[in-house]
Amino acid sequence: MVKQRTGKVSILIISLLFVFQAFSANENLIPPIVDGPVKITAHLHINKIYNINTVDETYQIDGYLEYSWMDEQFKISDGDSVSGSRIYENDKAMELINTKMWFPAFELINVQGNAEIPNIGLEIYPNGKIIYEVRFFGIFSNYMDFRNFPFDSQKFNIQIEAFSYDSSQLIFVNPDMFLDNSNDSFSEKWEILKMTPSVSEQVYPEENSEDEVFSRVVFEIDAKRMTGYYLWQVLFPLFIIIMASFVIFWIKDFGTQIGIAFTLMLTVVAFNFYSTSILPKLSYQTFIETIIIVGYVFIFLGIIAVIVNHRINGHSEDFGDNKLMKVLRYVFPFTFLTALIVLFFLFKVG
Repeated sequence: MVKQRTGKVSILIISLLFVFQAFSANENLIPPIVDGPVKITAHLHINKIYNINTVDETYQIDGYLEYSWMDEQFKISDGDSVSGSRIYENDKAMELINTKMWFPAFELINVQGNAEIPNIGLEIYPNGKIIYEVRFFGIFSNYMDFRNFPFDSQKFNIQIEAFSYDSSQLIFVNPDMFLDNSNDSFSEKWEILKMTPSVSEQVYPEENSEDEVFSRVVFEIDAKRMTGYYLWQVLFPLFIIIMASFVIFWIKDFGTQIGIAFTLMLTVVAFNFYSTSILPKLSYQTFIETIIIVGYVFIFLGIIAVIVNHRINGHSEDFGDNKLMKVLRYVFPFTFLTALIVLFFLFKVG
């Protein structure tokens, strides 16, 4: 059975196990004998989320994954009355996995490349309970919606499936997750809204047979971006620059008007370059990009207005203080502020 998909095999790359299963008669390499699929409990402990790359839509996670299930083949008679467990780490654990026990390969669906696995551990209890724990570092990807950037919320998740066993043979149950609150680099930039561990079924269509259905566990964190930096270092200066462009309606000299307008237009262009450097190439407009476009429009309309005024009143003594200029001094700022309020409501910023 071959499952076709784009996910990357990560936490356990144990292809030698499958070769061994094909040629070995060791009965411990078959799944535990239970009614229905083997039930595996998954627990995720996140030490930190870091290096969030908005351009590539990736993020790095450092944490621990723990899987547990029951295997009657390791159960000791009257095991519930026996205290203590057997612990195997790294090479000893891999030796046991490869030769003496049934062990499913778990796949991190949304990992980029291979996760780094510095340590693994197996703990076997007398009642047949198996606990497998792995320390990992990995780069993960997920779709990000930047429409409200920099007032956006994003989802950071880890998706896991069994590599070979479908939902008739293996299912995930009772997932749980924990995020270390001492992760300052994440908590200073993101406000956690909720953490949701869940189990779902993933269907993979097959052309000449029934669709394959696999149990998938998803550990998801919903977080809202802290906007302080972007508000005061990007949006506020941009707002001041656009408002400053309206000073051209208070200046009488035509050359000075044009010079100021084009200088501020180039300044807004610099903000545009900044926004494109921190966001991927998107098919939709983000909030910050829309503000920049509005800035372009108002500065351009201001230039057109002073040119028209120059053509009409260029030789008049009241060139810079005529009725048209007096009206535009208040119309432009009022219209711009109204446009900002409308955009806030359209993008549901807040």
